[in-house]
Amino acid sequence: MKFLTDENVAALVVQRIRAGGFDVKDIKEEQLSGSSDVHVLSMAKREQRVIITHDKDFAQVSFYKKVGVILMRCRHQDPETVSSVLLHVLLSGVLNQLHGKIAIISEDNIIIK
Repeated sequence: MKFLTDENVAALVVQRIRAGGFDVKDIKEEQLSGSSDVHVLSMAKREQRVIITHDKDFAQVSFYKKVGVILMRCRHQDPETVSSVLLHVLLSGVLNQLHGKIAIISEDNIIIK
């Protein structure tokens, strides 16, 4: 599974996901900060990447139908917590079939819609 991290995802989270062996493209590294959600979704669809974000706007059904979205909603949104929780979930394989779905992840819960 390949990922596209939204601009609100910390660099440490991107680094840790990559260190876990995942293919991650970061909006900030691509110098696309400020891009519209539609542009981010288009890029994710074109490159077959799952979006990782903290932005609840991506939870709208019309947005994620063509791609998968991981919405991080941890109580503690610091990069250490987010990267730890996210990497644990990714390595578990729970999200292997995320195309066209959204996974809302917190410290103690995963909801897939």
